[in-house]
Amino acid sequence: MTRINATHLEKIPPFPDDADRHTIHIVVETPRDIRHKFAFDPEFGIFKLRQTIAEGLEWPYDYGFVPQTLGDDGDPLDVLFLCDEPTFPGCLVEGRLLGVIRLDKNEERNDRLVACAKRMDGISQSTDGYDDIDDVPKESIDSLCRFLIEYSAEQGNTMKFRGVQSRKKAVAAIKAGMKKFKKTKRTRGARR
Repeated sequence: MTRINATHLEKIPPFPDDADRHTIHIVVETPRDIRHKFAFDPEFGIFKLRQTIAEGLEWPYDYGFVPQTLGDDGDPLDVLFLCDEPTFPGCLVEGRLLGVIRLDKNEERNDRLVACAKRMDGISQSTDGYDDIDDVPKESIDSLCRFLIEYSAEQGNTMKFRGVQSRKKAVAAIKAGMKKFKKTKRTRGARR
């Protein structure tokens, strides 16, 4: 099959050039308030419908990834983007990094970074008071984890909550993911 990639999301840096060290780029795959799960297909450079989740479940927040990173599962690092309104698949947003939710999926680490909308002059947002993961209400974190566990169970996976960690740990996870991405990119280039 011919490799087609109309987009170059792999060229987007994880951290915007002109932003503070806690602002990250996020490529949204799945917006909140819907049952569909979209995923970026790097071979074709397009977002495709991966699945529709069970009736009664819907994505509680926008869900996406940090470009130029790789997690332990070989995919870009996952991000839950807390915002007042949904975006759309392929939307590039700058988010304020808050922390990381530590999870194991089928006994392998599968964490979720948590970020929120940037503050905007003259616009009040529900996330304006968040500077770290500890500022997010415990009930919201609990609800989010419950969703991730139920969603994963529906797919036949076992998900275990391992705790919440600070923004500092989330930055470290991104930097480790960037190293994995660069190493994989060099390895792929050497094989060609």
